[in-house]
Amino acid sequence: MEKEISISEFAAELKKRLNDGKTVDCCKPELLRLADIITDKIGQEKIKVMWQD
Repeated sequence: MEKEISISEFAAELKKRLNDGKTVDCCKPELLRLADIITDKIGQEKIKVMWQD
């Protein structure tokens, strides 16, 4: 079922899934679109990361 939600709603769902130990494999296309939005809208903001290969 496709529906339109706000970025805040999407972020809240991602945080819930990650905190509950669930995967986010279900929303790969949406995550890629979110990356595009982030690049366009807030691309210069900084975040601390701990990359794992």
